[in-house]
Amino acid sequence: MIRSLKPLLWAFTAWFILNAILHLPGIKEPFNAAFVSFTTHAAHWFGKALFIPVEMNSVPFLSVNGFNMQVIMECTAYTFYLFAILLVVFARWPLRHKFSSLGIILAGIFIINNLRFISMGYLGSYRPELFDLVHDIVWNVLFGFMVFGLWAWREVTANRNSPQPDTNKQPLPASKQG
Repeated sequence: MIRSLKPLLWAFTAWFILNAILHLPGIKEPFNAAFVSFTTHAAHWFGKALFIPVEMNSVPFLSVNGFNMQVIMECTAYTFYLFAILLVVFARWPLRHKFSSLGIILAGIFIINNLRFISMGYLGSYRPELFDLVHDIVWNVLFGFMVFGLWAWREVTANRNSPQPDTNKQPLPASKQG
């Protein structure tokens, strides 16, 4: 059991250390600015591609269906991106499975995070009193389950596709000494 949890424990430890590094002075501000800009532009263009009324006058401000939002670092899902990357790095998967899994998991986070902005904009425009509750609790829990679920699915797939040792083999008879 502990052997199977080691990659998860290593990923969590590395994630904690990486988060600590990203909060150091001199690193924090440029990283935050880049990630907020990326997320704001991604949500804007994602919404435009789906013909949704999304407007962006400047980073970090978005408007969805007339509801104004400010993208802050916690809205970027950066912790989920980092954790997903580290889960894949420490997983005991074949290299080709790591690359495909990383792409699937990161794409999943990207799509869900953009859908979160769109749904939160609509929620804010129709039920603003629910915005904070849904944003702070529901979406964080959903993201956690989604990342873990995608990782678990890829873990099962990797184990199913990798060759398993044959435990039914009989030991070879000892050669006769002459």
